[in-house]
Amino acid sequence: MLSTRSTPGRRFRSVAAISGLTAAALALTGCSSAKPQASSKALSVGIVTFSTSDVDTNKMVTSMTKVAESKGWSVENLNANGDQQQAVTDIKNLVTKNVSAIIVTVFDSTALASGLSAARGANIPVLSAGGGMAPGIALSTDDGAGKPMVDLMLKDIKNTGTVLNLTYHPGVPCRQRADAFDSIVKKQSGVSVTNHEISIPGAAETSKAATSAWLSANANKSGNFAIFNCYDDNALGAVSALQQNGRTDVKVYSYNATPSALQAVRAGTMTATLWLDLASAGKILVDSIPQIRSKGASWKPRSVIPDYVIVTKSNIDSFSAAHAG
Repeated sequence: MLSTRSTPGRRFRSVAAISGLTAAALALTGCSSAKPQASSKALSVGIVTFSTSDVDTNKMVTSMTKVAESKGWSVENLNANGDQQQAVTDIKNLVTKNVSAIIVTVFDSTALASGLSAARGANIPVLSAGGGMAPGIALSTDDGAGKPMVDLMLKDIKNTGTVLNLTYHPGVPCRQRADAFDSIVKKQSGVSVTNHEISIPGAAETSKAATSAWLSANANKSGNFAIFNCYDDNALGAVSALQQNGRTDVKVYSYNATPSALQAVRAGTMTATLWLDLASAGKILVDSIPQIRSKGASWKPRSVIPDYVIVTKSNIDSFSAAHAG
């Protein structure tokens, strides 16, 4: 399991926090009806990707693919293009191909019930990269990390100002961030919020349009301005709108620490981006497959929590040096 060691930023909550899941919920999840399966040196893994337009998801999928192929396993990657029903269809298609295991990225696991049921019926374990736990999920990574960035934003704007919240509820990490934003910001009477649901594909384009509209609607306001983003791809659309409108007074917060986002942080057009150690989380998912298959019904479903670093202009040099390549 991932460690919770300190990183050059802020540390994520410990794995022990998962204990809030009830025993009853755990009993329903994972491969509870699956029969133990012998481990194989040549497994086959199907990966259902939320959207290939998401840079960070692509990075995680590429990492998982390389880890699996290094073991001599075969990998089939399917792109659901942000469509929940397509993800269910992809899972069922992989079940018909009798793959050894299925990994699904970002999609809310609770919304994939029929696909997970089909996999469970075929004794095929399903693992989730950021989609949360649900009946039929054996192992999941928790990729939200909402609170640390919301806290930083409020600190920077001194709990007063005008904020645009660009979010995407169908994606679990985005929804977790939106929930954290809502629960914390609603307590701040001095913060005025405009919420906008972005589109995927088209995150950057819809964010750019929403930001331009928000700037126009608040043109006569003064004070602190900030934009809270679901992830870097959409945040860069917001940055583009700010540049187009000649605004340098708006603070921008995001997630994933993609190369383009890090460049924006260095340039000062983005205030902060939060990096999650998704490559290590993906490796844990892949490495766990043989054990999950071997244990069958005795496997205890669980969630792993990646470490994180909030990258700002003050620590970007040390972060870049530590994560070069």
